[in-house]
Formats: sequence, structure tokens, C-alpha cells
Amino acid sequence: MKVSPSTSPDLLVLCGGQGTRLRSVLIDRPKPLAMIGSRPFMDFVLDPFVRQGITRAVLCTGYLGHQFEAWYAEHPCEIELVFARETTPLGTAGAIRHASMWIRGDFFIAANGDSLCEIDLPSLLAAHAERQACATLALIHADHRSDVGFVAMDARQRITRFSGKIPAQRAGYYNAGIYVFNRSAIASIPASQPYSLEADWLPTLLPLGVYGFVSQAPLYDIGTPERLSEFQSIVGSADSLREGCASNRSASCG
Repeated sequence: MKVSPSTSPDLLVLCGGQGTRLRSVLIDRPKPLAMIGSRPFMDFVLDPFVRQGITRAVLCTGYLGHQFEAWYAEHPCEIELVFARETTPLGTAGAIRHASMWIRGDFFIAANGDSLCEIDLPSLLAAHAERQACATLALIHADHRSDVGFVAMDARQRITRFSGKIPAQRAGYYNAGIYVFNRSAIASIPASQPYSLEADWLPTLLPLGVYGFVSQAPLYDIGTPERLSEFQSIVGSADSLREGCASNRSASCG
């Protein structure tokens, strides 16, 4: 199932961070341009949205932001790309306000540029509309991770609190880094100053109706050298499997 082209919202990808935890293995480019085989990780972030009908993305860049523009000038994407480059770090919510002049429509999707979760996008958008939410967050069931945001919900899946990054927490849900926001909510982000999406902005929106959308899809991120290496291995194994199937016509691949 795809989003209708006539109602396709804009996608904002947050990719302005400096990637300090990856500096030991990635010193010459932003995190989302880390190469996974012959493609940057950003392509893998965009792919699920493209497959589900998104036609336009705004890349919110900062650190070495010119590299995104150079890469996609030489490697055109299937969708329209707009670049909203910060000259000074504004934080994840500040980046959204900075990019607001390029957002079309009454709502939009935002996604982290260093993580990947292949959610059911039409269902996420339908849940946002049905609940008349101010914001809707894609969530996954909590696992062993200790550096992602923990979320608590009530019985109607309305989010009641954000608990930050709690290593001991194992029950509940984690923020998967994909959001739907009403455009009108951007007005509450202070202008021209660093402002965090998770720590600053989302808590102020709770009284307006912030809901969760639970996904069973796996969450991948490349925030550490170990996770980058793991994702490179996963993609490499999948590519090897496809090549093996292509070279053996008698093989059956599901």
C-alpha cells in the first residue's frame, strides 16, 4: 500500500549532527553519508519512504552539509530533494523550524538520518489523522538498547511521558525516530537557538495530543562504530544472497 501522490506529505530528514561517536571510523563525512557498500546510509533511510509513495524530502543538514548536495547532484534520487543547511547548530527541533519554509501541507513526516525502521507509512498517517493528534511517534518494543528514548503511553496509546535514556528500562517502548507533526506545532519552537526535538519540543506538545504508533519492524542505527559495522554486514549478507539467487536459476528465494 502506498500514500496517494496527491496527498503525499513532505519528509524532513534530520541529518545535521556531527557524529562524534563515529569519529574513530568516520572522519571525512556526516553520519548519513557513511557508505554501505556502494550507497550512503541516507539512501537506505529514504528507500522505504520512496517505496510507499513519498515524492519530496527536505534534508536538514549542518555539519559538512555541502557533501549531501554534492553527492545527490552526481547520484540523482527518485524523489525531489531540497536541502535546508544550517550555518550554526540548531538542534533537531531547531532544524525543523529552520526548514519550515520548505514544508508544504498541513502536516509532515520527520525522520532521523542515522537510523532506519521500515514502518507501515499509510497506517501511521491514518492513525495520526484518526486521533486528530498534534504529533504521532513511531515506537518499537523496548529491548537491550540503553541510548534511545523511553516512552510511556496510556490505554489509548496517548503518550504520557518521555523518560529519556534509561539503561535499566526493559519494559515499554522506544522512540523509533520517525514522527508525524502538524505544521502548526512548529510555531512553538523558539527561533534561532538550539532546541531538541526529544528533550525540549515533544514534552511541550503532550497537552495537545501526542500519540504512539507501535511498529514490529526492526530498528537499525549507525550511531556507534559497532552498529555501523553490524549494518554493513547485514546489507552485505543480503546482497550476497541476492547475487547467489541470480546466478542459480534453480534456487528458490522467498
